[in-house]
Amino acid sequence: MDYSKTVNLPKTSFSMKGELQKKEPQILDFWEKEAVYEKVKNKNSDSKKFILHDGPPYANGHIHIGHALNKILKDIIVKFKMSGGMHCPYVPGWDCHGLPIEQQLLKELKIEKNQIEPVKFRKKAASFAIKFVEVQKKEFKRLGIFGDWENPYLTLSPYYESAIIDVFGKLTEKNFIYRKKKPVYWCPTCQTALADAEVEYADHISHSIFVKFPVIKLPSTISPTPYPLSPAVIIWTTTPWTLPANVALAFNPEEDYVFLKTDEKEIWILAKKRMQSLNEKLKIKNYEVIAEKKGSDFEGIVCKNPLMNRESKGVLADFVSMEDGSGVVHIAPGHGVDDYQVALKYNLPVISPVDDAGVFTEDANEFRGHKVFAANHLIVEKLQKSGYLLTDEKLTHSYPHCWRCKRAIIFRATEQWFLDVNSSNLKEKLLTEIEKVRWIPNYGKKRISSMVEQRPDWCLSRQRLWGTPIPVFYCESCNKPILDVRIIKSVSKLFKENGSDIWYEKTAADIISLLEKNDWKIECQKCSGTKFRKENDIFDVWFDSGVSSFAVLNKENFKELDFPSDIYLEGSDQHRGWFQTSLIPSVALKNSAPYKIVLTHGFVVDGEGKKMSKSQGNVISPEEIIGSSGADILRLWVAGSDYSEDIRLSKEILSGLVEIYRKIRNTVRYILGNISEFPPTEKISYEKRREIDRFMLYRFSKITGVFEREYELFQFHKVIYHLNNFCVNDLSSFYFDILKDCLYTYKNNSYERRSAQSTLEDIFLCMEKYIAPILPFTAEDAWKSYKNDRNLNVAESVFLFDFSDLKNCIFDETRYLEILRIWEIRNLVNYEIEKLRVQQTVGSSLECEITIAPGNEEEQKLLEKYANTLSMVFIVSKVIIKKPLGKETIIEVQKSNFNKCSRCWNYREDVSKNPEKLDVCSRCYSVIK
Repeated sequence: MDYSKTVNLPKTSFSMKGELQKKEPQILDFWEKEAVYEKVKNKNSDSKKFILHDGPPYANGHIHIGHALNKILKDIIVKFKMSGGMHCPYVPGWDCHGLPIEQQLLKELKIEKNQIEPVKFRKKAASFAIKFVEVQKKEFKRLGIFGDWENPYLTLSPYYESAIIDVFGKLTEKNFIYRKKKPVYWCPTCQTALADAEVEYADHISHSIFVKFPVIKLPSTISPTPYPLSPAVIIWTTTPWTLPANVALAFNPEEDYVFLKTDEKEIWILAKKRMQSLNEKLKIKNYEVIAEKKGSDFEGIVCKNPLMNRESKGVLADFVSMEDGSGVVHIAPGHGVDDYQVALKYNLPVISPVDDAGVFTEDANEFRGHKVFAANHLIVEKLQKSGYLLTDEKLTHSYPHCWRCKRAIIFRATEQWFLDVNSSNLKEKLLTEIEKVRWIPNYGKKRISSMVEQRPDWCLSRQRLWGTPIPVFYCESCNKPILDVRIIKSVSKLFKENGSDIWYEKTAADIISLLEKNDWKIECQKCSGTKFRKENDIFDVWFDSGVSSFAVLNKENFKELDFPSDIYLEGSDQHRGWFQTSLIPSVALKNSAPYKIVLTHGFVVDGEGKKMSKSQGNVISPEEIIGSSGADILRLWVAGSDYSEDIRLSKEILSGLVEIYRKIRNTVRYILGNISEFPPTEKISYEKRREIDRFMLYRFSKITGVFEREYELFQFHKVIYHLNNFCVNDLSSFYFDILKDCLYTYKNNSYERRSAQSTLEDIFLCMEKYIAPILPFTAEDAWKSYKNDRNLNVAESVFLFDFSDLKNCIFDETRYLEILRIWEIRNLVNYEIEKLRVQQTVGSSLECEITIAPGNEEEQKLLEKYANTLSMVFIVSKVIIKKPLGKETIIEVQKSNFNKCSRCWNYREDVSKNPEKLDVCSRCYSVIK
């Protein structure tokens, strides 16, 4: 007889092969057609809100693996919060202005920014940005990201540009805004000022030179000079190109300085602590210290600039270090922040003989027309020929570079608009708010705090075409800027109605005529002039994105959102970027951080920890992973990685993740296959189920508590660890193993089978809740099989199902610990059986009879207490319990002498002892008859 037809074999439409590449697009279509995200929002609309505010990526190309990492992390959080019944409106956004988009477009057009008319270029830039918004939108949706994709926020939208102007007006009203000529980071390649967040550091080769500044006049604290030779002050610099702008020499007032007579019959002035190092470098054999003075004595010394026909004055500064150089710092206020502060203190001229392209102007005399870095060797040559150069070496050191073009930048004094971070104790308020925020990882708080403590005033202006124009007019008569709050508010309204292109489409007079409809006259307060020109600069793109909490977390524009956001989530580089630029205006105007939690992740690197780059050939794109394995594998990589550090990605790592995915998928498939014909009406309540089933669900309830905790802590890699561990060890190796006999061979509607099926269904429903945020396609696919295989009247999508927890699973803790000990003994039994398998003495564990001599009487009582279920738990044909023989549990395994049941494969004494002499056990005989 073919007994296989009487066995309850698993059957489900949930396939073993995921075929994610094929199924995921179908599921995406289903989500979109059925408006699943909108339905989830509506279902939870009356619940507590959780707002994750999206940091906007640049709309300037296809998404890369870093984008995927960021958006998937956000989506996991949103989906988990949704599964808990929270109202989680997620509005994605895009940064549509700024240098990245402008550069990409100029590259496509193969032109420079001054080769195209501004209005025409801005139209093209807007179209370019919108094109890539749509491209990235499609790519993000392919990752399974839920969100309000049809109504994202775009920084080029008129309402958003209006908000930018409005925030600028409010900051002006509170005296945070000023215009001044001072040194800022300047990119000669991109020809624009840069903010601190737009600067990266990389190795750069510089000239390292020691230079003599001949003394013209000693200060009264030292004069009259007792020395027959004219001394020279020694300075050290790695930027020779800044020497034409030198106006002063800085001494540390607390340090000692020496007059050093050399074997060349010269007298040098330098710091005492640097004397030995410099002598060794220059290999001076004979030298004599003929005088020693405090740094404070050199205030007012007058020296000759060795390159220019200009005097260089002695000043005092605490920042002068004794760690390197000569202990004297050359001061060029037009090319350094510290230098500029010294200039303010001593009323020194701010000279910057460099144009927008980083080329020396006529003020640099013979060096005019040369790019500053290229002029270094010319300056060194002149110093050498004139006898002022002591030494010239090449030095490789960390140097600021532009974040976009990756070229070295300079400090350059120009007229710019600034936000004063020290006004109204703003910096102190920022640090106070930082303390209130929950930073994940914890080191984020210290990192951003130190950055805020050290940050300079925020340079808001950029000399570019593509962005939101700064709403300021200049008097044609006296050049005074008209910074008027009334004008700014009116421009804000104008932009909201027309968009910011109107600033370029109309003349200054036309715009003013529109603004003057407010019944007030615009005129210069300095000279009463009435003719004006417009500001050409645009706002820093970081200011655009920094005011998103005003433009987006605003019920006027997005009625479902609230201020402050519950969480901001971006890469760790945003401590000096978006997290800061969002914090500053928010605290300045609202006295509150725009976020309650800030979570940061590291960068994606290759399998060896190296930075990904096309030139290295180690880049893996999201599209490549999705094409070969599916988006859920990419999502599993994101969730399974410890994002607090840089995250490694390689084909080998992905292969390992595919194995983890298969284990999870096969676990779900096993459950679905064994409950596919389970009638909902025959579900047994928890308290009436078998003890092993209640034990397993109770144990799972403990593990779901771990899932909940790790999700709340945003430790998704730990969720994956515990989920995989539960699938492999608790279910596959233990519970499923034990259930096979019951599920396959017991009577279809037997109590034992229905008890097991009831528990499997509960485990499935609970697993779906914790799988869905990470593996949404797989969870939806499983839900479809669960629903359709049994024709159940349940939610159309897994994301619309109201999950219940397992808090009502009560189990005696003593009994729980007892079964855990039985489980441990089972592992010992399996170890002994495996020895016989290796020897090929037995194949299946059901061929075995087990004799156990427990380690003590307490264990003996435990085994005897569960004697009736030990054969089922150990999956053997017979278990014999002996008295303790020693302190250790001794297990003996032998092959059973009984016959094998052809149906359940158990070796039992009652096989063939039935009226028809069939080679089955009595239990199986009763089932088939």
